[in-house]
Amino acid sequence: MRMNVTHATVALLVGALACGRPAHAGPADSPLPTFSDGKAAVAVYTAVGVIKNNNLETAFVCTNVDSAPRDIGVEVFDETGVLRNSVHAGNGAFLDVSPGQTKTVDTSSSALLHEDAIITLDLTVGNLMNNLRNGSGRVVATSKNVSCTAMLVDKFHSICDPAAPCNNPPPTVANLPLTRVP
Repeated sequence: MRMNVTHATVALLVGALACGRPAHAGPADSPLPTFSDGKAAVAVYTAVGVIKNNNLETAFVCTNVDSAPRDIGVEVFDETGVLRNSVHAGNGAFLDVSPGQTKTVDTSSSALLHEDAIITLDLTVGNLMNNLRNGSGRVVATSKNVSCTAMLVDKFHSICDPAAPCNNPPPTVANLPLTRVP
């Protein structure tokens, strides 16, 4: 009888381990990409609160502070933790960014900023929608020597010229904290 209980316990544990594999989700545990030029990425920053919804967009501004050209990319994840763009395919990626050069990638164009690239969301995965409500993000590069900031930006409004009359409401701009990855 004791042997049957032991066999049953072992069978249950093996079954649970086989079915209970951890899923890759979000910036903390998703595999790091390889850039399209074959260079491996390292995680530089993570962001929580990435939004692309109701005309509020997220912009990432990154500068290469290294002494050599580096690849820089931004990955975005929706509220389900699913990666919504491919840095490997060039979506949200910049190759060979010169030392001192700054690149801006946004979840959509905006009236306020200049974007060097727009991230196109993959509509076949995650929430299947063209939005990020409670998303997250990850800045990746071929070196940790990248300095970035992120912000939430009103898509349509811009800052008025103080020398000209203007009745437009001021744009929404808010810092989005980035956490440096050790």
